[in-house]
Amino acid sequence: MRTRQTRSIPIYACLAVLVGTSSGAGAPLYASDAAASGQSLYITHCSACHQINGEGLPGVAPPLKGSGVVNKDDPSKHIHAVLDGMSGGTAGGVVYPGAMPPFAGVLSDAEIADIIDFERSSWGNHGKPVTSAQVTAAHSGAN
Repeated sequence: MRTRQTRSIPIYACLAVLVGTSSGAGAPLYASDAAASGQSLYITHCSACHQINGEGLPGVAPPLKGSGVVNKDDPSKHIHAVLDGMSGGTAGGVVYPGAMPPFAGVLSDAEIADIIDFERSSWGNHGKPVTSAQVTAAHSGAN
C-alpha cells in the first residue's frame, strides 16, 4: 500500500523539472547556469514566435528544431540573426515574411550567447556552443 507521501514524490519531481531546480534524484537539470539562463531567456524573448518546442509558427516564425542555421558548425549566421534581427528569411523552402526584432540593444552579449547555446543544444539540435566573446566580436563587427 502506497502512503500519501509516496504518491506525492512524482508530483514534486515534475514540479522540479518545470521550475528547473533538480531532478527527483537531486541531480541538476542543467549542465550549467548558462544553460538554465538560456532556457529562461528563450522562453521570455523567443518562445512566443519560435514556440516552446522550437517548432516555430508556420508562415510566421521558422522552426529552430532541426534548423540548418542552428546546427551549422559556424555560428555566425545564428549569432547575427539574434543580434541584428531579420526579415524575409527562408527556411526549409518556406519564406517567412515577418520580422524578427534585433536583440543587440535588449540583451547583453552573454545573454545572447546563453540563448543561442540553448537553441543549439535543445530539441535534438547539435550545434557547437557559442561564447559571449564570439557574440561580442560579431556585435563589434569583427565577425
